[in-house]
Amino acid sequence: MINVNSNGPLNTNYMKRIKDTLNKSLKEHFRTMVLRIDLRLPDDSPYEKDPELITRFIESLKSQKNADQLKKISLGKRTHHCRIRYVWVREFNKNGKKHYHLALFLNKDTYAYPGSYKPDNEGNYHHNLAYMIMEAWVRALKLQKENNYQKHYKLIHFPQNCYAHLNRYSSTYLEDYMNVINRLSYLAKEYSKDSSDNQRNIGCSQY
Repeated sequence: MINVNSNGPLNTNYMKRIKDTLNKSLKEHFRTMVLRIDLRLPDDSPYEKDPELITRFIESLKSQKNADQLKKISLGKRTHHCRIRYVWVREFNKNGKKHYHLALFLNKDTYAYPGSYKPDNEGNYHHNLAYMIMEAWVRALKLQKENNYQKHYKLIHFPQNCYAHLNRYSSTYLEDYMNVINRLSYLAKEYSKDSSDNQRNIGCSQY
């Protein structure tokens, strides 16, 4: 563990993996958008102990991103290469219920903002990054065939000030970078982690 910050003791290995993943994104996409989200499970979920849950979520998000870019190309719109990188951690609340905290790293020239995650006045959701994230989690939980399955979108939480922009060539880059690292240190806190079931508490993209 390393020094205590406002989130309590931090796991050194977790912090290294967070920084490494962010740095890889910045090396490929010098303008990177960092997005924080939380993923929760419904009560009595059969996937409470499913180790492939996050894998299905990421694969669904990647697939939707690819389809989104192909659609834009077919419409003659300009697109930018965007590799989705991520870090996730698994935590448990006081009642032992599992949830995940994630950081997603994307090319800002492709997705600068998550977009609205709430329906419009007619109850319709607009297709944007937030929508694809909510769809990906519902599909990972295999709930998409339910009637009115969009009611499960509430399982995805977008924290206040959930995204940040980093530009390696900005005059405020170092300050902005440290602010992002400080925000992401929340994922590395030791509190509320549990390894008693021998499943991983952290994972990240390997590219």
